[in-house]
Amino acid sequence: MESIRRDRLESFVSLLKSEGRHGVLGLDCGAGVDGLHFVQSGIHFTGVDMSEESIRAARARGLEASVAGPESLPFADAAFSSVWAVDALSGLPPEQWDDVVRELGRVAEPGAPIAVVLPVPDPRGGGDNRDDNRDDSGGDSGGDSQGDRFTVLRSPA
Repeated sequence: MESIRRDRLESFVSLLKSEGRHGVLGLDCGAGVDGLHFVQSGIHFTGVDMSEESIRAARARGLEASVAGPESLPFADAAFSSVWAVDALSGLPPEQWDDVVRELGRVAEPGAPIAVVLPVPDPRGGGDNRDDNRDDSGGDSGGDSQGDRFTVLRSPA
């Protein structure tokens, strides 16, 4: 696991433990590397990914995981006490980001932490301003060498 990602994951695990949260939804969970870290830290992990191959690999690690897309998750409202979605937005077009973040808020308990990386759109596409480091969500943000912003949002109360 790369250093920046490991630091983000460990920081999020610490946050969950400090708030007494014992479960996390992992969106775009891949083969379950992060999920395994959550489980080893004593936090129940439920993963989803659009790739059947990734889900098979995550299940082979003993994780609870299922095939699902980020815009329509197969879970009840407020089903999770936290969400780890750091890879979820990077592969999507910017016009889908708001819908995915709304869906994450739907499946998260009120006030639950939702970890995401907010990619910075290509400035040639007329998107976001790369120099704008504000975090309008009220979360904790910090950039990295790729120009993205890691932040912890809170689901609506």
